[in-house]
Amino acid sequence: DGMRAMGTLITCVLLAPVPALAADHLVRDPAAYAAAVQKAAPGDRILLADGEWRDFQIVLTGTGTAAKPITLAAQTPGKVILTGRSNLRIGGEHLVVSGLVFRDGFSPTKELIAFRRDSKTVARNVRLTEIVVDNFTNPDRRTEDIWVAIYGIGNRVDHSWFAGKGNAGVTLAVIRPKGQGGENRARIDHNFFGPRPPLGSNGGETIRVGTSDESLSDSRSIIERNWFEKCDGEVEIVSIKSGGNVVRGNMLVESQGAVVLRHGNGNLVERNVFLGKGKPSTGGIRVINRDQIVRDNYLEGVTGTSFLSAIAVMNGVPNSVINRYHQVANARIERNSFIEV
Repeated sequence: DGMRAMGTLITCVLLAPVPALAADHLVRDPAAYAAAVQKAAPGDRILLADGEWRDFQIVLTGTGTAAKPITLAAQTPGKVILTGRSNLRIGGEHLVVSGLVFRDGFSPTKELIAFRRDSKTVARNVRLTEIVVDNFTNPDRRTEDIWVAIYGIGNRVDHSWFAGKGNAGVTLAVIRPKGQGGENRARIDHNFFGPRPPLGSNGGETIRVGTSDESLSDSRSIIERNWFEKCDGEVEIVSIKSGGNVVRGNMLVESQGAVVLRHGNGNLVERNVFLGKGKPSTGGIRVINRDQIVRDNYLEGVTGTSFLSAIAVMNGVPNSVINRYHQVANARIERNSFIEV
C-alpha cells in the first residue's frame, strides 16, 4: 500500500502544471523585436542587441503583473544607441523600459517617449528607468515636441538623464487631456535634468504637470530627488498646473527660472534646495491659487526679482478665467531659509 501511495504521489507531482519560466529574448533588428513583443509573457525580457539602432520607432505593448513585468532593456545598459528618427511608445500595464540611449537624432513625432500606444491604449504602472536622452533635439527650435509625455496612471520615470533640449516643448510633461481630470499618480524621481538653453518664449519648461483645462482637479503626482542644472529654457522650470502634487527634495542649481504653482490647489513644495550662485535671473518659488504649502526650502544666491523672486506671491485677477491668475488664499509659507537672495 505504501508503494502504491508513493506511485500515486509521484504521478500527481508529474501531472502538476509547470509554471512558465520567464525568458530573455535577444533581438537584433526591428522585425525580430516586433515578433518578440507579440509573444512576450509576464516576466519576459526583450533585450535589444548592443549597437546603433537607426530610425527605429519602438512600440512596446503588453500586460505584465506587478511581480512579473514585461521588460524592454538594453543588452548592456548604455550600449544600445537609438539614433536618427527614433522614438518610443509604451501602452499597457506593468511594463519596464531600461538602459536605452537616445543620441544623434530627433523624434519624428510630437512625443519622443510617450506613455501610450494611442489614445485608447495608455500606460498604467509602467516604469522608465536608466534612460539617457542626450541632445536628441529638433534642429528647428520653433518645432515643438515633448521628450517624455506621461499619460495614464501610476507611472514612474527614475534614475534617468535628460539634457540639451534646444527646441520648443516641455522636456517632461504629465499629460491630462481635456475631460480627463483623474489622478495620474506619476512619480518623477532621481533624475538629472541638465542644461537647457533659453528658448526665448513660453514652452521651454523642464517639467509640467497638467494644463489649465483640468487644473482644478488633482493629479497627485510626485517630483522628488531630481537634480536640475542650468535649466534656462524659460521662467518656469517646474510648472504645476493641477492639484495635490508634491515637489520635494530637489536640487535646482544655476537655473534661470522658478518652481511655479501656476494652476491648481493644495500643492506641497518642501525641502528643495535652490543654489543660484549669483547667476542672473535665478528664481525660487512662485505661489498662485488656494491651499498651497511652501515649507523648509533653502534658497541661496538666487538673484531674481519680481515673479522670479526667492518667494513670489502673485496678485489674482478678479473673476479670473481658468487660464489666468486665481487669487492666492489660505497659503502656508513657513520655515524657508533665504541666504543672499
